Amino acid sequence: MRLKRPTPAQAEPILRAFAAVTRVTSSVDERQAAMIAAARTVLGTDVEPGSLQPLSPAELAAAIDDPAIRSQIVQGMIVLSLLDEEVDAKELQLIEAFAEALAVAPDELRNMQQLVEGRTLALRFDVGRRVWFMERLKKAWREGGFRWLARTVATLALCNDEPLAAKYRALGELPPGSLGRTYFERMREQGFSLPGEKGSQVEPVFIHDLTHLLCGYGTDARGEILTAAFSAGNRHDDPFTYIFFVLCQFHLGMRFSPFAPSEQGAFDPEATLWAAKRGMEVGVDLSEDWDYWSDLGLPVAEVRAKLGMTLPMQPVA
Repeated sequence: MRLKRPTPAQAEPILRAFAAVTRVTSSVDERQAAMIAAARTVLGTDVEPGSLQPLSPAELAAAIDDPAIRSQIVQGMIVLSLLDEEVDAKELQLIEAFAEALAVAPDELRNMQQLVEGRTLALRFDVGRRVWFMERLKKAWREGGFRWLARTVATLALCNDEPLAAKYRALGELPPGSLGRTYFERMREQGFSLPGEKGSQVEPVFIHDLTHLLCGYGTDARGEILTAAFSAGNRHDDPFTYIFFVLCQFHLGMRFSPFAPSEQGAFDPEATLWAAKRGMEVGVDLSEDWDYWSDLGLPVAEVRAKLGMTLPMQPVA
């Protein structure tokens, strides 16, 4: 289910619930305060963050009846609690109380429990299996079986898959400024292998790379978080998982594979919420339903317009 925009009437109780989570511990981290301020802007309310009084789980349940909004609130609480890079059992207990009152149980609530208990290996496996490109890999396996697996493993470390590589090298012949040509040039400039070339990543990552180009965010830790938030904005299924994935990897510093980069403290609340808002403009799930091959020959700006992208990269004051 896609992310939903709360109504203006729901803004104040949501912010009050967030305030309740931040006040469980002795002090409010500046990043938590920044997230509440950013949420205030996105929700379109003029309520002053300093005037917010915490409310109870029962009061929040009475104010919010939409199951999708309820789930998003609990997921937002989880992000809020982890922004200080600490896992607090008291915060988890309160979030669980809110989740029970709202009658929702998002997967990330279980993941936060795993963090509290120090079961990071279980968390890595649980989150990793839910990330969107895993479904793409499963589909490729179902369609290609052992032949697909053998070709993929060979490409990763041994040799070219010439038919596949030729398909992506042909993008370099598209018109300058087109999405496909821009992708080709960017990969060559950065020294990355194209799908099918020796040392390349699995082919489904191509969609993620195109998303980077469309939303304009970089490939550093901050850029990966913002791209994940943008993607969550237009995902139809389990949109929050990808945000939680990059939160763990690029803010909490957890590695999901020996080859994956990790970093701590890269989560920018204001920019991340804005990126999700930009993603919500897009009417199609880019990772699943976008016919990207038909758009690769179009100018990047034209593809953005076709998808309905109008908001700038930076938050508007």
